[in-house]
Amino acid sequence: MARATELPIYRPAYELLQLLAKLTQQFPRGYRQGLAREIFAEAQAVVVRIFRANTRRTERISIIEDLQDHLESLRLLLRLSWDLHLISSGPFSATVELTDAIGKQAAGWLSYARSRA
Repeated sequence: MARATELPIYRPAYELLQLLAKLTQQFPRGYRQGLAREIFAEAQAVVVRIFRANTRRTERISIIEDLQDHLESLRLLLRLSWDLHLISSGPFSATVELTDAIGKQAAGWLSYARSRA
């Protein structure tokens, strides 16, 4: 079994987490305790689910499905942040690319896990 940090899905997930750590620090004070904290928590949950799915074979399918749920929640929160003009178009575009990459890899991983179950 490969280490989670060596998985292709891990790289964009960790890059997204780093990007969001920087972006959410720049949110106006009124949004930092709520929206920014929720965004960062969802991004952390995505990375944690990657680690868990890699190590727990018997629960892998449900963990990957949970990962996809957290990713969709994160996409929603990021879109809200963009609509509220808390994130400019350049960083928002980067988050879209990263979430899309994670989503595609998670879908492939889920298909593979289901075929092996």
